[in-house]
Amino acid sequence: MSGVRRSVVGAGGVRLSVVEEGQQGAGPTVILVHGYPDNLSVWDGVAERLSRRFRVVRYDVRGHGESAEPSGRDGYRLAELHADLLAVKDAVSPDEAVHLVGHDWGSIQCWGALDPRHFRSYTSISGPDLDHAGAWMRGWTRRPGQVLRQVAHSWYIAAFQLPKVPELIWRVLHKKFSADYRDARNGIELYRANMGKPTPPKQITLPVQQLALTQDRYVTRPLLDSAEPWCTNLWRRELAAGHWAPRTHPDAVARLVEQFVDHVDGAPAPRELRRARSGETANLLAVVTGAGSGIGRETALALAADGAEVLCVDIDFDAATATATEAKGAAYQLDVADGRATDKLAAHIHTEHGVPDLVMANAGIGVSGSFLDTTEDDWRRVLDVNLWGVVHTLRAFLPAMVERREGGHVVITSSAAGYFATPNLPAYSTTKAGVLMLAQCLAGELREAGIGVSAICPGFVHTNITATTRFAGTTPDEERARQKHATRLYARRGYGPEKVAKAVVAAVRADKLVVPVTPEARFAALGMRYAPTMTRAIGRWLGAQAAKFE
Repeated sequence: MSGVRRSVVGAGGVRLSVVEEGQQGAGPTVILVHGYPDNLSVWDGVAERLSRRFRVVRYDVRGHGESAEPSGRDGYRLAELHADLLAVKDAVSPDEAVHLVGHDWGSIQCWGALDPRHFRSYTSISGPDLDHAGAWMRGWTRRPGQVLRQVAHSWYIAAFQLPKVPELIWRVLHKKFSADYRDARNGIELYRANMGKPTPPKQITLPVQQLALTQDRYVTRPLLDSAEPWCTNLWRRELAAGHWAPRTHPDAVARLVEQFVDHVDGAPAPRELRRARSGETANLLAVVTGAGSGIGRETALALAADGAEVLCVDIDFDAATATATEAKGAAYQLDVADGRATDKLAAHIHTEHGVPDLVMANAGIGVSGSFLDTTEDDWRRVLDVNLWGVVHTLRAFLPAMVERREGGHVVITSSAAGYFATPNLPAYSTTKAGVLMLAQCLAGELREAGIGVSAICPGFVHTNITATTRFAGTTPDEERARQKHATRLYARRGYGPEKVAKAVVAAVRADKLVVPVTPEARFAALGMRYAPTMTRAIGRWLGAQAAKFE
């Protein structure tokens, strides 16, 4: 740990150990307040990063780290903790308000001190205001399930009220939790001194940012909602991390704090921060490949109608531009079969637009014909676009999404042909089965990063894929005739890509993994699950009929 350590006298004469990092006057002052059973070292990684731009101050809460202990339990009351915080603030910045960040009990104790005369903003991490939480829990009849769930997550609060037992347990287990025994023992008094003593909640006008940790075992999302009636200026951003995010993901925490501080101090809000106030899909950044026509085009328009900024990518730049114009987005030309070009485009988008929230790997081509009629070149082209194109797209965009830790979603356009076999689509079905399995594998891998995955599996949808499908084993004239015939059949079917787009948006919102679209796709999915032998026989029959008809 770097920085200058000094002492500040807190409430009741308790000596507080304070560490300052960064140059005074080089930037805004940010105070970091730790929780239980920690000391100021929990902020090491966050402080190191923030101190590159800000003056960072952190201190050991009374009874923790190198700070002195109060004489009795009343010395851990919130009023004493508030007085300590203000003493530190006045010692390091007597004339100017500062920015405040609290985690766990550090967050809990900060809420009651949020006076605009002293603080410019507040970032709360996994620590609700006890008065807000009390009002929320007293309304349990309106939300019994949510309250019971939170009570189950907070079992330890009741356990800490027992005399002597928690101290004995901590003496045995403190090393397992990387906690100092003195910190763990003294911190129990925070619970004993303050729980069950509610006061009427106060209205808070200060800008408040809540970091909702999606893997937090102790604080549920509904409990964070308890702040909404009492905070005039509230932002909430999700972070795919557990309860001790300041220690486990310091880069992400520091970035979110930095962005919020900059915005409160007058900088334009980044897209993610704007979305933290405006809703689920507003201000989303979406990348859609194959956006020049069909399902890609209609999905781009549906996302734009929901308020997303859509980047339309297609090998046909004119078609991508037409979609982007209607969606009020941007257009890019790309052959997704080209991995290097895909990487370059992703790097450009990251620089110009930021990290996408949604990536839809949709670009695809059709190949029809028996296995023996399908040439090696036919196989290579369909694999390059339908399989490698998806791989290139996701390898280019996913690393930044995972590193950001703010969730997101991946949509992969598969097909009912990915699980419903017909003899006339071996190459196409192989690629669609491949990306369907890829989606299911990714869902497990990306879950920890908070990124959802949806595999869209349409049946017969009227798009221009039929007009460009390669019919293996045919002459050019025969191929054109079959393309026209297939297009007429799909048009007569009358199932448009706008219906698939609606299903895509719904799947993203519901975080649904495998999404059969169209009645025949759903029938085939059910058939393969409950009557696979009969369903395969139907597929063979349909393939034979198609071959005769052609």
